[in-house]
Amino acid sequence: MDYLFDAMRSLYAAKFSSQWGDYDDGTWLAELSHLTTRHLELGVRRLRQAVRDAAKSSDTAWPPQPVAFAAMCEPRPEDMGLPTLDAAWREACAHCHAPNDCRWSHEAVRLAGQTVGWREIHSTTAQSVRARLEKRFEREYGALVNRVMAGQPLAAQGLLETDTQRNRAELAERASREAAQHRAEAAGLPDRMNADQGLAMLRAATANGRA
Repeated sequence: MDYLFDAMRSLYAAKFSSQWGDYDDGTWLAELSHLTTRHLELGVRRLRQAVRDAAKSSDTAWPPQPVAFAAMCEPRPEDMGLPTLDAAWREACAHCHAPNDCRWSHEAVRLAGQTVGWREIHSTTAQSVRARLEKRFEREYGALVNRVMAGQPLAAQGLLETDTQRNRAELAERASREAAQHRAEAAGLPDRMNADQGLAMLRAATANGRA
């Protein structure tokens, strides 16, 4: 916190000291304790640029609140020389049909797409499902950006949902589809019939039997 308070005083002078004093009373630490020194340095660089921009526009720059500064410390892909999140998602979608043939702009893009699932990205057309895939890609890509910032080797983070993380409705639906497929096969229904079709026919047969 000493580093941060010194930096804030150099940027905002009395405007910061009059509001927060010379030492942190624990308020800033509570908001920033999860951040590394490199995160704080990144936030200070952004503040310095904001002060410069304000000076050019003849505006007054005011110190941020701790929670706002914490958000400024979070790395963006472009800070680390990576494509933006939007650009990375577009790249993953454009090459999901043949990921091994692509010259990726950065390994983090490939790993994020791989963890979400190339098949899912390529074959899913429902907008609601694609929105969930994009959100998962955002989480994976963000985790990889943090690894780049920390100087750690890149590897898929394993944020891909497991059965224990799926909600009960998803599990029930999948179990129903698999059971329907097995029952369809046992009943000698056509091989080309998918699980949904088999389930529909079995339901119809059951309804007829009850009538």
